[in-house]
Amino acid sequence: MARVPKAPVAQLDRVPDYESVGCAFKSRRARSLDAQTGNPQIMQITQMKFRRSRGLRNDADGKTAKDAKVLEHERWMRAALAEAEAAAAEGEVPVGCVVVYEGRIIGRGHNRTEALNDPTAHAEIVAIGAAATALENWRLGGTTVYVTIEPCLMCAGALTLARPDLVVYGARDPKFGCLGSQYDIARDNRFNHELKVVEGVLAAEAGGLLKEFFRSRRVGKRGLSRAPGAQGAVPCFPGSGSEHEIAWDTR
Repeated sequence: MARVPKAPVAQLDRVPDYESVGCAFKSRRARSLDAQTGNPQIMQITQMKFRRSRGLRNDADGKTAKDAKVLEHERWMRAALAEAEAAAAEGEVPVGCVVVYEGRIIGRGHNRTEALNDPTAHAEIVAIGAAATALENWRLGGTTVYVTIEPCLMCAGALTLARPDLVVYGARDPKFGCLGSQYDIARDNRFNHELKVVEGVLAAEAGGLLKEFFRSRRVGKRGLSRAPGAQGAVPCFPGSGSEHEIAWDTR
């Protein structure tokens, strides 16, 4: 009886897979000619590969665009953080704000309630006032407002009236915040302008400034209260100032 040569195992394993797509063991050149001449099975495979590669490319483009937007928000938020640091240096609660229009800052500000003895002198109010002056228009269409801490009711209302395209803030204010914490004016459709909001940009850094400010102020009060015969000594009790530190009584 004639001896039948055995095919390599790897080749036998590949036969069904190749036959299922109609390629058998054709060379790359033969398959390319089939694709050019309109072999439907080859055309289908080519289209599938093209759709997959295009999908991967679109996903990559989308991720790149998202990353670029995050970097842009962080860039301007750092400018707002610089304003917050200036407030802290002046003994004010460290909240800062900048208004950006066409790639440049047209308004900036930080808390000045102590310096001016003005309860309305919040960072957002100062910054949007400066921006309105720069644009010679109280409507701030086309601008983005960056503020380190979630705006209070007064500032959220002022922002609604000013009508910027976007408001970006860092850390939430659980005691006074009105863009998601105590209240969310952006979701209240009874107003004639709906704010678009992005939150959480450099939140840890913004919150860290507040925590350090209240910690140092509390330590200063304790030191003053312990000084014997100190003029204007401030009584200090266990836990004094904790409400400010935890709830960030920023205003």
